[in-house]
Parts: sequence; structure tokens; C-alpha cells
Amino acid sequence: MASDSQILALRAATTVSLLGAPLYWLQGRRVRRKTPRLDEAPGKRSGRVPGAEPVFRIVGLGESPMAAVGLSDQAEGVVPILAGQLAAASPRRIEWQTAARSGATARFTADELLPQVDVAPTDLVIIALGVNDCLALTSPARWRARLAHLTQAVTERLEPKRILLAGIPPMQHFPALPAPLSMMLGLRASLLDAVSEQFAERRPGVLHAAMNFVDQPDSLFCRDGFHPNARAHALWAEQLAALAFK
Repeated sequence: MASDSQILALRAATTVSLLGAPLYWLQGRRVRRKTPRLDEAPGKRSGRVPGAEPVFRIVGLGESPMAAVGLSDQAEGVVPILAGQLAAASPRRIEWQTAARSGATARFTADELLPQVDVAPTDLVIIALGVNDCLALTSPARWRARLAHLTQAVTERLEPKRILLAGIPPMQHFPALPAPLSMMLGLRASLLDAVSEQFAERRPGVLHAAMNFVDQPDSLFCRDGFHPNARAHALWAEQLAALAFK
């Protein structure tokens, strides 16, 4: 579990890193101008894999990766892939649904995306957020508070048996981001991810799934150098599948 001292050290490092704010602003403008803008993939955002009763229900909530930005079809996204993997390992019927939006933050997810999800008891809820909160310079305290609000809202609406907080990807590896902007955002991602890990450790039924495979930028990103490609989604699904029944 991430310790208080680790979080304090990361917080101090991110504070110092903001001394480069004027350069980050210039680099950010250049990145926005040069980076291709990819769309959310077409296709269905709910489905089922045949099997026996009782149904195993999965809901995915989050930002652009959960919305399958840059992929050719929603079927290549992490949740439908995960549904197929779980169906191969279990005789149960799998039903899945995603509610996601490019640019979503934790607050937006609670207020706008969660209400789109069908009200029903759910076995597994996957929350994949953090990159946009890093870009918005969300503070650790505010991030923790918004996670608490979101997970409480999820619990009240879906009665989940398990909530997986997907790890915030190490943004220093994003090919689209030049140094030192990439290093500053990588520090912020590490900080908010440590807060997520500590939050999950202290909440029954909540698990943190560290994103520990996004360190191969040449093979895991879409052409914009910012969003995960189909191979990355498949690896991500394998990681989450290992925790689905834990």
C-alpha cells in the first residue's frame, strides 16, 4: 500500500515541478496543436456473452481509454475483451456495459456518466480515471474526496460486489508528451495513483489495479501517442481479469 510518507514525498516533488509552469504551458500548446484528435470508437457499449445463470455483470466507467478512443470498434475496448476472457474461464453468462467520455474527470463521471448505467446489482465495476484530473492539476485531497463521492454513488446505484480502480498510467511514457512536460505529468500521475492505492486499501470491496505495462511506448499507443491501442487494451483486460474474482 502507498504510505503517507510516500504520498508526501510525491506531493513535494510535484509542487517543485510546477516551477517549470511557463515552459509546460508552451509545450502543452504545441502538443495540442500537433497531436491528432482521435474519435471514440463506433459500436455498441453493452453486450453479453452466452452462458449459464447466474449472470456475471460488469460495468466500466471512465475517460477516453474506457470510451475506446482511437480504436476501430468498441469491441476492441477493455471491458468487452474482459467479458470474453471471463466467459472463457467461467460457465456463467457475462453481461457488460460501459459509460465513458473522452475528457471525463471523476466529478463528471459521478454526475453525468454513472446515471447512464442501468440500475441493477453488479458483480464488477471498473473505474478508469485520472489522466484528465492530472491535466487539470487536481490536488490529492480533492482527488481522494472525488473518489469517495464516486465510489459511494456507484455503491448506491449498482450494489457492486467489487470495485476495481484502474491504475493511472505513467504519463512520462506517453510518446506525445515531450520532456520536461512528460516528467511533470508523470509525477502527478504517480501521486494521484498512490492516493488511489491507499484509498482502495482502506475501503472494503475496492481494489487498486496498478497499470504496470505502459512502459513500451512503441507498441502500446495509438498514432496520437496518447491513447492505448488495441494491444494495450488486451493486456489491460488480462490484468483486470486476474483480479475479477480475487
